[in-house]
Amino acid sequence: MAQGVTLKNWIKAARLRTLPLAFAVIILGSGLGYLHTGSFSIELFFLALLTSFSYQVLSNYANDLGDGIKGTDDNKRGEQRAVASGLISISQMRLATNLFTLLSLIAGSTLVYMAFKGTLYFYLFMVLNVSAVWAARSYTLGSNPYAYWGGGDLFVILFFGLVGVMGSSALQTGILYALDVLPALVAGAMSASVLTCNNLRDREGDAQHGKHTLVVRYGEKWGRGYFKALLITSIVLSLVFSIMASIKMSGYYPIVAHMVFQFVLRGQFKKFTASQTPEDYDALLKPLALTTLLYCITTSMSFFF
Repeated sequence: MAQGVTLKNWIKAARLRTLPLAFAVIILGSGLGYLHTGSFSIELFFLALLTSFSYQVLSNYANDLGDGIKGTDDNKRGEQRAVASGLISISQMRLATNLFTLLSLIAGSTLVYMAFKGTLYFYLFMVLNVSAVWAARSYTLGSNPYAYWGGGDLFVILFFGLVGVMGSSALQTGILYALDVLPALVAGAMSASVLTCNNLRDREGDAQHGKHTLVVRYGEKWGRGYFKALLITSIVLSLVFSIMASIKMSGYYPIVAHMVFQFVLRGQFKKFTASQTPEDYDALLKPLALTTLLYCITTSMSFFF
């Protein structure tokens, strides 16, 4: 631990409240693996959670560092960042970021070796592991961070959707299944909705510091329409997948899970429609993340009945 910084400060900077989204995709993907094969490795599941934890803390530390260096987090609404507030220095946060880069590479490589050793998937997932670590570091950190040119949504859908969900399923089964694309896109779209709500809240400060998110590029009205489109897409894809999964397993529990998800998400949709201020958008972040977690858990559990 860096001298002069308390453990409480490091935990605060890790932003553990963001972990539900990171863990949600592992839970969903692992459940999909059981749907396809009827088997479940508890060891791979917990190692995947550990790897996801490492990725997420790395991302949060790197984000804090990158925005802190650029001054984007100065006078930020919502939770204050560690570097911007002076709780942790730039050099201390850089050291922590590098440490979690190493830990993430080790955890991910161990997971890939245990799941895919001796197969061609081993090489594919090693590349994905390195890519995930790069993506976690490069959101706001580096010479050309993708959050500053509007690439955040694409990478969120990719890594919190397709890679996270389909990869977790493949860890359990040893292969990739085309059916997994649908729930993976639901998780990705929901995660992107959380990011969009965050960007709507921060749009003024982001614009002042050259952070050209999609909301900054195209405006608040476009961002609100984009957010609604993400939620509608999530509901439609969830419905299609729930029907296909119910047919596959000759049961109706995936449809029940979809109905619960749709009911809760409609409530979030109504709250968003009434939202106008940055404080309103900030208040939606936690419920949206928990709704994503709800979808992943209930859908995953529906395969075990």
